[in-house]
Amino acid sequence: MLGIGEFSGLTGVSVKALRHYDEKGVLVPAEIDARSGYRRYAEAQVRAGVQIRTLRDAGLPLPEVTAAVASGDAAAALEEHRLRVLAQRRREDDAFRAAEVALRALAAPVAVTERVMPAQPFLGQAISVPVEEHEALTDDDANRVLGELFERVQDAGLGPVGNFWTALRPGENGRVEIVCCWPTLSVAPESVHGSEAFSAVLPARTELVASWRPTGDEELREGVLHPAVVALFDAVGERRMRLDEVEVRQSVIATSETDYTVEVAVTIG
Repeated sequence: MLGIGEFSGLTGVSVKALRHYDEKGVLVPAEIDARSGYRRYAEAQVRAGVQIRTLRDAGLPLPEVTAAVASGDAAAALEEHRLRVLAQRRREDDAFRAAEVALRALAAPVAVTERVMPAQPFLGQAISVPVEEHEALTDDDANRVLGELFERVQDAGLGPVGNFWTALRPGENGRVEIVCCWPTLSVAPESVHGSEAFSAVLPARTELVASWRPTGDEELREGVLHPAVVALFDAVGERRMRLDEVEVRQSVIATSETDYTVEVAVTIG
């Protein structure tokens, strides 16, 4: 039999840890003196002690170490943990790369100007989702709705007369709305927009506009606020404006898949 100090020296498991493992049922001594409480370990327990020390050094949680020692398959437990660690590292690496791209995009200069715009009829359709789930929407969702609206506008002979835009605005009952819009020659009748879409007029207004062009590998992750929107609100803050109702309108002016400008606007007057 081995005293706790001897067992600790052989296995590399500290005396404090051995007491903790005893309390948790991970490695129970072969004998415990009833009067002194002194723990003694069997020679055959050295293997389990070394395995526990090895697995804990590799970062395995204690419950998994306990199960591995009990099953006698420490190698399989280590391999499962290794695969989890590698998967987590890949997720972390992806997150770091995405963060680097986002920060480079935020650091790029964005032109912000004011412009006066006339009233503009449009055909729109809102995609309404709970606030906490709006990031789950993809570009495909908006592209599908925009494609359907484009066909309606063309079939009705109403245009479109410019670039589409999308707008983010608060909805009802804790929801958010992403509104997809095409500018039209005139207000479309109900026979054109049906029950899902709607026709309205964007009033004459003064807009604050941020224009952003990609300069490299700014492949922004979905759900990250666009740098043009950030620059737009920087400009609002610098001008000490107070916007009672904020509807941010975003459009993409493209000549090709790689040559395009993202334009973001908010009404300021």
